[in-house]
Amino acid sequence: MNNEHEPLTYFEKLENVYILLETKQMLEAKLKESQASIQEKSILEDDLRKIHEEILEYTNGYQIEPEQMSVSSLFNPGIDADNE
Repeated sequence: MNNEHEPLTYFEKLENVYILLETKQMLEAKLKESQASIQEKSILEDDLRKIHEEILEYTNGYQIEPEQMSVSSLFNPGIDADNE
C-alpha cells in the first residue's frame, strides 16, 4: 500500500502546535469580547474545540498550554547561526 503523505517531522509537529496555540489564544480573546453574537460565540467555541483536538493529535494526547512552549522551541539548538 502506497502512503501518499509522509509522516510529519518533529519540527513540523512543533511548528503546527505553536501555530495552533497562537490561534487558540486569539480565538479565546475574541470569544471574551462582549460584542460577539451568540452565533459567533458558538462558531468560536466549535473552532476552539477542533483546535484542542488537533493539538492533542500532534502531542499524542499530552495537554500543552502556551506558556509551556516558547518561540525558541522552534529552533534547533544544535544549529548556531552565528558560526555559519
